[in-house]
Amino acid sequence: MRNKSVALILALCLALALAVPALGAASFSNFERIRVYDNSFADVPSSAWFHDGVRDAYEHGIMIGRAEGVFEPHGRLTIAETFRIASTIHRLFHTGSDAFSGGTTWYAPYVDYARRNGIPVRAFRNFNAYITRSDFAVIMAGALPDEALTPINRISDGGIPDVMERFSYGQSVYMLYRAGVLIGSDAEGTFFPGRTMTRAEAATIVARMIDAELRIPMTLDVPLTAEQVYEKVSPAVFFIEVLDAEAEVIKTGSGFFISESGMALTNQHVVVGAHALRVTLYDGEVLYSSGLFDVNRRNDTALIQIPGNGFPYLEISDTAPRTGATVFALGSPLGLQASFSRGIVSQALREVDGMTFIQLDAAISTGSSGGALIDAYGRAVGVTTATMIGAQNINLAVPIELFMELSAESYDSFDSLIVDVAFFEDFFPAPDFGAHFGVRPWNTGPGQGGRSFSYRVEDLPRPVEDVIEEYIDLVEQNLFERMGDMIVSGNLLMRFYNPWHDVILSFGPDVIDGVEVITVNVS
Repeated sequence: MRNKSVALILALCLALALAVPALGAASFSNFERIRVYDNSFADVPSSAWFHDGVRDAYEHGIMIGRAEGVFEPHGRLTIAETFRIASTIHRLFHTGSDAFSGGTTWYAPYVDYARRNGIPVRAFRNFNAYITRSDFAVIMAGALPDEALTPINRISDGGIPDVMERFSYGQSVYMLYRAGVLIGSDAEGTFFPGRTMTRAEAATIVARMIDAELRIPMTLDVPLTAEQVYEKVSPAVFFIEVLDAEAEVIKTGSGFFISESGMALTNQHVVVGAHALRVTLYDGEVLYSSGLFDVNRRNDTALIQIPGNGFPYLEISDTAPRTGATVFALGSPLGLQASFSRGIVSQALREVDGMTFIQLDAAISTGSSGGALIDAYGRAVGVTTATMIGAQNINLAVPIELFMELSAESYDSFDSLIVDVAFFEDFFPAPDFGAHFGVRPWNTGPGQGGRSFSYRVEDLPRPVEDVIEEYIDLVEQNLFERMGDMIVSGNLLMRFYNPWHDVILSFGPDVIDGVEVITVNVS
């Protein structure tokens, strides 16, 4: 009798099991397109920012129009519509079915389903009222399990300007931001929790809810105080002394680490002419570097290597600073290590002599070259490079993205940057124009405190513009600094100065006795 009873129970259980529809495993693959969107809504043009979201929400059966051929993208979403969306997403994800039984009102089955399945149902009095963005976020965060809202973004508490996690709806909003479902309504990621949700916005969010590949990567951090910025970044910035072959200091500058393995950034003009670098770290440790990976003279960028490991390094910003943004400069102006200044971006994109810079008003001076330009979150956005002489608070930094173009595939000595040139006799290190281009002086004589050398343009191996550009390269690579241009006897001359060897050099097109020449004056 007992065996028969057990057999009967097992049979009944088996019969019941066969009578229950098999449920699919919870998966994004359960979201299938059940209809085709063929310009179904006249008020959703193909060029609209919300077009794809409306199409996806419609084809998956999660949102419908408000009338035949009308979606009302700018219409406000109701509480009832929100529960239809959330419950449909939940049921499709878990079962692959979007079937709901009827109720006393069209939205009652969706609200009842939400209540039974842990989707937050607040004490709404009027389900036909428009839903706020904060309530929408709370309901949508409950439409999928946590594992289907995997964080892909770094969103610090307070990173959303108008929402804190401690708010009643805060955890839901931050969950959806971190998952890339919500991105805010402006560049700062502002959420506007009290505003009502439009149907176009809802459709776009639905598309990201059901297709993880559509989710948007972003970062929202809390701005740091000046003290916090300095504390965070100063260990990664170092002082550079540039040494010649006799280990004499010929100039100074700054640099900073971008990896714990000693990879660092500075300006090309800091390292050119160096035989080695003597680097003083934040804690006073002194190291020597004799080589680099890559440089770009046009952008004034250099990627160098400091021997060692375990160095503190700066995070590189993935967004360019905007005009008006707060920035900080950290370097060693005039050899004063770890000097810290604060300012704003005066112009985010400034073109000077064909080069691209960030213009800022944070104080920098000679020796700041190669230092770090930091944003309000402690990330490197540029490398401080130059200050405009004779101007007030007009300083320049090379954008950090230009340094990302440098290659770390090969390694070479600093000596590789020094061009092997002949020098004017008694005027080292001024490059001998005639010796370099293979032309004899047409005329020589006393110059302005020194000696002048003139060369006929017709004797030059290349057009005069190309020769001048090449000679400027030679001059600058031998550590001459451009002092400016001057007019002499109606002719434009460029003037350079080498502060370590007290040599002044000027040159430019000239006319002597009706003959076109290039005259070089060295003193």
